[in-house]
Amino acid sequence: MHRRLVFFWMIVILAVSGGANAQGNVKLESLSIELWAEYDQPSMLVINEFIVSQGTPLPAKVTLRFPRDGNLIAVAFNANGQLINAPFEGPAQQGDWQTVTLNVESYIPYRIEYYQALERDGNKRSFDFKWFGDYSVNSFSLTLIIPADSTEVNPLPILPQFEPSPDGRHLIGTDIKEGLKMRNSYQFEIEYERITDTLAAPNAASQVQPSEPLGEDTPGRTSVDQLPWIIGGVGLAMIGFAMIFYWRSLRAGGSTSSHIRRRRGKTSEPTPGENQDVYCHQCGTRAVSGDRFCRTCGSKLRAE
Repeated sequence: MHRRLVFFWMIVILAVSGGANAQGNVKLESLSIELWAEYDQPSMLVINEFIVSQGTPLPAKVTLRFPRDGNLIAVAFNANGQLINAPFEGPAQQGDWQTVTLNVESYIPYRIEYYQALERDGNKRSFDFKWFGDYSVNSFSLTLIIPADSTEVNPLPILPQFEPSPDGRHLIGTDIKEGLKMRNSYQFEIEYERITDTLAAPNAASQVQPSEPLGEDTPGRTSVDQLPWIIGGVGLAMIGFAMIFYWRSLRAGGSTSSHIRRRRGKTSEPTPGENQDVYCHQCGTRAVSGDRFCRTCGSKLRAE
């Protein structure tokens, strides 16, 4: 019994250490966090974009966490400036968090995007973000974008640079960290006040298609419930075409056979004087084929 228990715990330890080693083999060259407050929704748009370091063997799986109440809207990679939906697994719930695993196949930027609600107390807004340090990161940056009419802005940690955007619609601040080790977490908090609820870009559209699973109402998708009826209709149409083709073949074959039989009937009946022995009724002399009168007595030959 004791040996079995020791063997069981050895398997558990090996499995855990194997998972840790697999995750430890993945390193991030860069991780960029963008927080867009009240941009196109009355919440926080969070963008996590990363690049896997060149020393990481590919393909690799990178798992990112986001809050349980977060609404994942995109999982993508950047190909020559164009965002394209990327293959991923999840989201999977783990306590107060969700995880999504991206299948990374190239050393290019990959990202996830999600919305998370702002904490509100009258005109005050607040939001917390946390990076758990699941991977080591060579270059880490966090950028905060809030509406330009925000007041009493209180970021923690203090953002070294915090200034209006060139278009004057936002306030932008950035914090940069270098050489974050694995399990070296980073936490950011922001508080600010606004007297309005106007969105900075109410008509902005996401650059990538939502990563939600295909549903019954997805454009261009056929409902599975309707599929048997469609298959049945196609099958009936094919049977109908086959029957019409078979019927026309029978008619064509029957007409040809009748025509052949008629032709054979005409040629099989000998004409008078062909392939028959004709004799004169007067003198009994055998006539030659084609004769109309007897060669002996001159009598007119009778057709048999």
